[in-house]
Amino acid sequence: MMSKTKPKQGNDDDKVLTERFPGANESEARVAQWLVDARQARPSPPEVKFHESETGTVLRFEHEEPALALLALHSVTGVRNNDAVFMLLDQLTRLAASDLKKLDSTRANKAIAMMDELKPADGSEAMLAAQMVAVHVAAMQCFSRAMLDDQSFLSRDLNLKHGAKLSRIYAQQVEALDKHRRKGQQTVVVEHVHVNDGGQAIVGSVSVGRGV
Repeated sequence: MMSKTKPKQGNDDDKVLTERFPGANESEARVAQWLVDARQARPSPPEVKFHESETGTVLRFEHEEPALALLALHSVTGVRNNDAVFMLLDQLTRLAASDLKKLDSTRANKAIAMMDELKPADGSEAMLAAQMVAVHVAAMQCFSRAMLDDQSFLSRDLNLKHGAKLSRIYAQQVEALDKHRRKGQQTVVVEHVHVNDGGQAIVGSVSVGRGV
């Protein structure tokens, strides 16, 4: 459910960041300009808030224009269908909950922001990106628990093993996303080339389309 709410004060994302940091050195100014360009290229994800009502928990966007908030969510997910957008949003918000009955707005917004960083471009990428966020969160929770004091060796060992397993799954997901985005192209990297007198060679990466 969307609701028109008063925009947050002090939101200066559209300001030129270099003007906000007049004392920045050259490298810091480049980072500021990079942020400006990145934020202008894609809308920022809308923030969500959970409110209790007589019928249960209601999700609302903290945005002055609900229609624009929905457009921003389409940008985050890369999908066209509104139902698909809200399905992914529901899954991400529940992922960020410490308890299914205690939905956390702050953690939900962070999960949405992480998915936005992956820039999914279609349904397959959107679902994979959501899974990548879930796996990353779970892996970091395991590693965090492994670092806690006053726990048994078995508990620490299990958390480290589960964290390592999830990290490997994440690496596989990154590879799958990259493969999908390359649309099946194969890349051959030539590392060592020996050419006899009078011969010719191409050194570098060669991309070969399967349909060629």
